[in-house]
Order: sequence, then C-alpha cells, then structure tokens
Amino acid sequence: MSGQYFVTYVEDLEQDPFDATDFVERVVWRITQGADTISDPLHLKEKLEEEIASLQMLCDQFSGKINVLEQQLDVDKRDYCNRLQQLHELNSDAIEKVKQLDQTMQNVSTAVVHLGDQLESVDGPRTRASEALALITHFDQFLSDQPLSSAIFTDPDKLLESADLIQKLYSISQELSKEKYAYVQARIAHRYEEIERLLIDEFVRSQRDEKKMAEVAKILAEFKGYGSCVDRYVEFLHATSFHRDRGDVFAEALHLCRNAKPKIEAIFPNPMAVIQKLVTSIFNGKLKETVYATLRDHREVGDQEGYLISLAEMYTSTKKLCTELEVLHRYLNSYPKDELDYLNAQSSIILARFYESKKHQKRAITSGGLQELRRDVTIRFLSADDFGGETFLAEDVAISILQETKNAFNRTQLFCNKMDVSRQAEKVLDVLLAKLVTEHLDYAVELALAGITLSEPKTEPPAYFFTFVPQNTAIVLLCAKQFEDSIWPLIKNTSVEQTCSKKWTSSLRGLENKINTGMDRHLNAIQGYTKFVLTSTQKKPGLPDHFAFPENANLGNGEGCDGANLKVVQVELAQRLYKTILAHIQNFTYNSAGAMLLLCDLNEYKKCISSWRCGRDASAPFDKLHSLANLLMVLPDNLSEAARSPTLADVDRSLISSFIQLRDDFKKNKNMSLLIF
Repeated sequence: MSGQYFVTYVEDLEQDPFDATDFVERVVWRITQGADTISDPLHLKEKLEEEIASLQMLCDQFSGKINVLEQQLDVDKRDYCNRLQQLHELNSDAIEKVKQLDQTMQNVSTAVVHLGDQLESVDGPRTRASEALALITHFDQFLSDQPLSSAIFTDPDKLLESADLIQKLYSISQELSKEKYAYVQARIAHRYEEIERLLIDEFVRSQRDEKKMAEVAKILAEFKGYGSCVDRYVEFLHATSFHRDRGDVFAEALHLCRNAKPKIEAIFPNPMAVIQKLVTSIFNGKLKETVYATLRDHREVGDQEGYLISLAEMYTSTKKLCTELEVLHRYLNSYPKDELDYLNAQSSIILARFYESKKHQKRAITSGGLQELRRDVTIRFLSADDFGGETFLAEDVAISILQETKNAFNRTQLFCNKMDVSRQAEKVLDVLLAKLVTEHLDYAVELALAGITLSEPKTEPPAYFFTFVPQNTAIVLLCAKQFEDSIWPLIKNTSVEQTCSKKWTSSLRGLENKINTGMDRHLNAIQGYTKFVLTSTQKKPGLPDHFAFPENANLGNGEGCDGANLKVVQVELAQRLYKTILAHIQNFTYNSAGAMLLLCDLNEYKKCISSWRCGRDASAPFDKLHSLANLLMVLPDNLSEAARSPTLADVDRSLISSFIQLRDDFKKNKNMSLLIF
C-alpha cells in the first residue's frame, strides 16, 4: 500500500461521521478507477479481498498501537497517582511543620514576653537604684560643710536638671528627723528656694518662647512657687492688653481671653486652672475697676440718668461678655472626661508611689483559665520571701484616693447639669472601685492569700493574714463612709441608683469572700501545724510521755482581728484545735500515768483557750474533752458513774465508748466491756 494511498485510506476511515456504505463505494470507485460498469467481477472480488486484508492489517497495527498507548497510559497513571501521593505526603509534612513552627513561635513569643517582664523587673530596680544613688550622692554634698561642687548645681545651663533633683531632695529631707538633720534640711531648703526663684525668673525671661516656658512650667508645677509663676504670667497678659479706651474694656477682655487660651494650653500642664485664674483676674481687676470708676463718676456729679444708663449698658456688656467668652463653657463641656482622666491618673500615681516606696514590683492580676493559673504561680513566686510581713495595705493611700474622689464628687455636683450628675457620679464610683478596691484592696488580699502557709506546715505559720484583716476593715469603713456621704446623695432616686448599689455591694462582697477564704486557709494552717507538733513530739506507738507543746509553739489566737470578728475567729479556731487534739488522743492507749499526763496537758490547753476571753463557746469543748480523758484514769468500779457525768450529758455515747476502749486494761476487764453503749 503506497504512502499516498495509505493517507487517503486513513482519511476515509477518519470521516466523522463514518459511513460504512460510503466507504465501500469509495474503495470500489478507486479499484474500478471510476468505471460505470464492472467488467471483471472476479478481479473486483480479489481486489476487495486485498482491501479487507489491508484493513485487517491496519486494524492489527492500530490495535497494537492502542495496546502500547494503553500500557503507557497505565504507567503514566500509576506514576501520576504515585506523584500525587508523594505530593499529598509532602503537603501533610508541610502542614505539620507549619503547626510546629506556629507552636514554636508561640513558645518563643511567650519566652520573649517572659524575658521582657524579667528585663523590666530588672531594669526598673536598676533605674531606681541608679536614681537613688544619684540622690544619695548629692544628698551627701549637702551633709558636708563644703560648697556644692557638682556641675548640676554650678552650671547655669543645667537649671532644669538641678530643679528636678532639688525637688526630690527637698521632699526626702522633709521626711527626716528635724532634730538630727536640721542643718541639711536648711541647706536643701535654701537651695530649693534659690532654684525656685531662678525658675520663675527664667519663665519670665522666656515670655516669647512658648516651648521654653512649657519646660519650665512643667518643672515648676512640682514646686511650692508654681502659683507665683501663674500669677506672673497673668500679670504679663494684663500688661500687654487693655491699651484701648475704657469704653472698649469688655471687647478687650474677650479678645485677651480668646488669644491667651491656646498659649496657656501649650505652656501649662493644667491649663484650665490658669484660664480660670485669668478670667477671675479680669472680672475682679480691670472690669471691676472700670465699672466702679464709671458709676462713681456719675454719682459724684449727681447724674442719676447717666448712672442708670451706664449701669444698664455695663450690665448688658457683662452678660454679653459672659455669653461670648465661652471659655468656661468649652471646658465644662469636656469636664466629665477631664475629671475621669485626672482621677484615673492621680489614683495610679498614688498607688505607684506607694508600691515604689515598698520596693514592690506590682503585677497585673487577671482571672480565668490559663491566665489565672499564671497569676497564681506568679504571685506564689513573688510571695516566696513573705515580703517581711508586709500587707501592702496603707490607710493613707486609701485616704488620698478617697479625698481625690470626694473632690471629684463635689465638682460633679457643681459643674454637671442636673440630669448628668448621677451618670457622672457613677463613672467616678467606677474609678474608685477600680483603683482602691480592685487595684489596692483586692491585690493586697491576693498577695495575703498567696502568703498563707500550706495546710500542714512544719513551722509555725506567721499571722500575716490576721494583721491584714483589720487594716482592710478600716479602709472599707472609710469607703462606706464616703459612699454614704458623697455618693448616695448624688444617685438616690435616679436611674443609676440600682446599678451603683449593685456595683458597690458586688465589689465588697467579692472582697469579703476572699477574706473569708483567707481566714479559713489560715486556720487550716494553724490546725495543720498543731497536728504536726502533736505527732512529732509524741512517742509512737506506746504510751505518750507528755502531750504539751514545745515552749516556743504558738497555737495562735487571731491576734490582729478585732471586735466581733475576733470572737468569731477565736471560737472557730478553738473548735478546730479541739477536733485536732481529740483525733490525736485517740491514736494511743493509756495507763493511769499516761492518763494523768494527758489531763495535765488538757488543763494547759484549756488555760490557753480561756486566756482568749471569748466565752464558753470556745472553752466548753475542752471541758468535755477533760471529762472524756478522765474516763482513762478512774478506777474500773467508778467508770460507769464517770461516763454519766453531767459534763458528758450531750456527748455522743459512741465517743464515750471509744474513749473507754483506749484504756490499756479494757480488754482484760470483762465488766468494763459492758459499759460500751
């Protein structure tokens, strides 16, 4: 079959759609070369048989190729599936590595945060130590009789640095004994006044440089002479204004206030007070002078008409000035936010100074899940040194915060509209609860809880928590006093009354629950220590030689608590000690000598409990215990009578029976077993 013929052949077979009849006619037409009649049928038959053979051969060829291609396809398919499987495994490995990387990143982040906390905890004390060293070094210069030689005091260009230093030294010196450090206090005070004067002079010289004035004013704000600085600036404003005729004094006043306001805000750390002082000085100064002079002139010449006309004009001008001025109005509009910002910041400063004075790095306390666990671990770590008995409560801190909130409540009533007073009072209350209750009281009780010894300590548990309780109570009473005097009148019969009362009650109840938990833990610690002392000082097994505590052992009596709380704690402690001693006594058997020693020791325990002077509720169980111990010593013939003693009338009979069984002669005396009830 020629190549051209083969191509034509294939083209005929590949016709779409394929028509077998048409294909046969084409083949016949090619065999007969297009003749209309068939002259030799045998020849045609032979040719058709050849064509069929060619088709069969072609079919075999294509079948072979198809088989080869199918085999190749199977191979490619298997390779493709294997490749997909490999890619899937690689993808799974990549996903797992991404997860591991994410976990590693989280671990690294946690480590970085922890390292940051550690660095911060190290850097903070280092910075404070460096500052303290600088203060001590300069303080030492004031102690000597020599002139100050430090460049910070001799270089005029370091006025601001020396001002910051002398202010700190002055504050420290005022806390020292006047008898012992009178000389150094005088030297520091003299330098303090000198630098204060230089600062005011520097402020006055810098009247055209607002940036410099702001730096000086920021430092002067910590000095006693800050008010003089404000006065000098107000005088400067007056001196550069009111140059027009007396009739324009009202317009000039408005012009002065509007122009001075942005400057005051840029210079002073508390611009509102300065603006208020400026406005007050204008009304009490130039305006008052103008009004008095004008009206006096009319009165002196007897011009009643002119007097009335001028009075009306000035009254109208004054009202117009108050309306157009809007200085206070603008500040009053932002007052609620300004008040809360200041109260939050000032309360934080008070707390920060307190913890800094205790050299304590305060940690944020959060709650819930892992955060709570981390909190507990952190506080437990911080409490490892027991803080030297420090409770981290301070009544003066509470008084300072309460005074700030009292001022805030007073200003709220003064500046807020009647409809807004209660809502602002609620926000101030929120700050009080957050700063004093949560950040101070609640934080302190958390530390106190963490410092309580384990339930069965081997050393005497310190009574830090007993010291904490009355301090906390005193502060809570101060808070309650302010709630009654300052808060309640502002929220009573308003829409926020119920909400505020709920917040107040919830905060104190949460604090009370933690204190109750602490009291329970501390009593458990005392009870555990009592058990340890008893078990470690008795002979086991056999007859005990003595039940007395060591001379330095202390059962604890709730010292630090007061009032009704003290009695409740003492009674509860007495009950727990009774149960502990009772359980310990029942671990032994007794002969008459051992029973006598036990009675002696019980007398000592009763004396200890009686010395608390908390009544029969505490001592009664030990009376019963004494009567029970008496059953161990009386003669067998008197045992029945002793078991029916009036003191044991309300004692469970099974307990009486168990005590009788503690006698070493119980098993030998058959009659004694009849007394088992």
